[in-house]
Amino acid sequence: MTDVKVYTDYAELLRDPDVHAISLCTPPNLHPDETVAASQAGKHLLIEKAVANDPKNLGRMVRAVQDAGVKTVVSFVLHWNPQFNWIKRMMTERAIGDVFYAEVDYWHNIGPWYKQYEWNVKKDVAGSTFLSAGCHAVDAMRWFAGATGGNEAVEVFAYNVPHKGDNPDWGYDPTTVMVCKFRDGTVGKTASILDCKMPYQFNVDVVGTKGTIRDNRLWSESLLPGQTNWSTTPTILPDSGDVTHHPFNGQIEAFVAGILDGKPVLPDLDDAVKTHEILFAADRSAETGRPVKLPLER
Repeated sequence: MTDVKVYTDYAELLRDPDVHAISLCTPPNLHPDETVAASQAGKHLLIEKAVANDPKNLGRMVRAVQDAGVKTVVSFVLHWNPQFNWIKRMMTERAIGDVFYAEVDYWHNIGPWYKQYEWNVKKDVAGSTFLSAGCHAVDAMRWFAGATGGNEAVEVFAYNVPHKGDNPDWGYDPTTVMVCKFRDGTVGKTASILDCKMPYQFNVDVVGTKGTIRDNRLWSESLLPGQTNWSTTPTILPDSGDVTHHPFNGQIEAFVAGILDGKPVLPDLDDAVKTHEILFAADRSAETGRPVKLPLER
């Protein structure tokens, strides 16, 4: 291609009238300033997670986006994963009844081979185990607990586990286990472990009054009467840390469609704020040893 423009100056890029949307794939500590600048320039935004490492900067981003009226989508790309869509369909069809427990874990042995390793282990850049990677699992847990229907988290409690492995580079505790309570009494749990000795694993368990989902397996009294063993659905699981199989095309298509037709695109920045409040609350709880109420003060 000969008509591709390459910029080395972000401000110059934002001045280009032919640029309508920006994809922020920089480290998370840079996202707030970049988001504010892009919003003020009238550019729509795809923002990689974590969108910010603290509530104050996240608030700046939200205000800038709202003032500018630009579209956003946050890269919790698993919303377009086939396994996740199957789970949501089973929930919509009442295959497991009313959900009262949702557990999603992010277990990933991150080492120097990881492309973002150099900054991913730094607290001032990546923030924490949840902010750097485990946020995917927290967002999924919140989604399966019914957040899209308004059932948001109201309290969080978490524990950190200090570095136990053979990697001395961690600038923060690479393991955090968090439990949260939702408005209707549903309980969610997420563990983010970045120094485990095992292949990448993204565990999903959703337990309801009429059945249970475990990854791509279903037990359903209503949908499968007389069931004697788990029913397994052959689908694409989020089972690789290299993300090459993640459904980025679906996310981009939804983002562009939202820009063109003016319809909401989820998860947008406003929705991602609620996931990030759980992340911030978990880190605060682990540091203080006390439960943290939600929503956080802004």
